[in-house]
Amino acid sequence: MNTVYAFKSGVHINSSTIKKITKAYFEIVKKELPEEALNFEVNDFILEEIKAQIKSKKICL
Repeated sequence: MNTVYAFKSGVHINSSTIKKITKAYFEIVKKELPEEALNFEVNDFILEEIKAQIKSKKICL
């Protein structure tokens, strides 16, 4: 089933898109950091860095 997520900003994203983005994230991490890719702390740190850059508008998607 395809769920649509609605965010406070008014953006709507369906679950299949979220799934594709999540898969792409892990493919990149596995390619760049093959041994560390399955480490929770590494992934948590990377995601926090991404979140901080988005909040500070250093990343424009």
